[in-house]
Amino acid sequence: MSPVEVKKEVDIISIDPLFLERQRSRYASRAIAYVVWLNGLAAIGLLISLAARAGFPADAAKRFADAMFVFGVGSVAGLASAFVAYVGRTLRLERPALVGWRRPLRWVAIIAAIIGAFCFLTGVNMVRHAAAPSAGTPQAESPAAP
Repeated sequence: MSPVEVKKEVDIISIDPLFLERQRSRYASRAIAYVVWLNGLAAIGLLISLAARAGFPADAAKRFADAMFVFGVGSVAGLASAFVAYVGRTLRLERPALVGWRRPLRWVAIIAAIIGAFCFLTGVNMVRHAAAPSAGTPQAESPAAP
């Protein structure tokens, strides 16, 4: 009986060093795009609703305009977050000696994204208050069903 030869081979997988960075970039840009889209679509929806209600009281129209401004600020905050994240990734890849800038830029991008989401929620709440009938305005009564 002949002895069985056993060979152990270790397979080394080489991973592209930029693969993880591309994946992170893809996920981060997708998340920021959702924040910008939410705020932008909410502002467009407000414009459409204002156009549909031509006889809107001036006070309610001002509240809707204020809410649209908040949605705009949220969109700009989302875009600023994407820009700061891009600058941080670019510095990390092209200037590895500037490691000290990496963490502050990351936090600025995260805070800007949180501000964008907060602006969306604040704008939705402002629209809710603008659309709700005020206690001081008389309500038109609907006819009773027979």
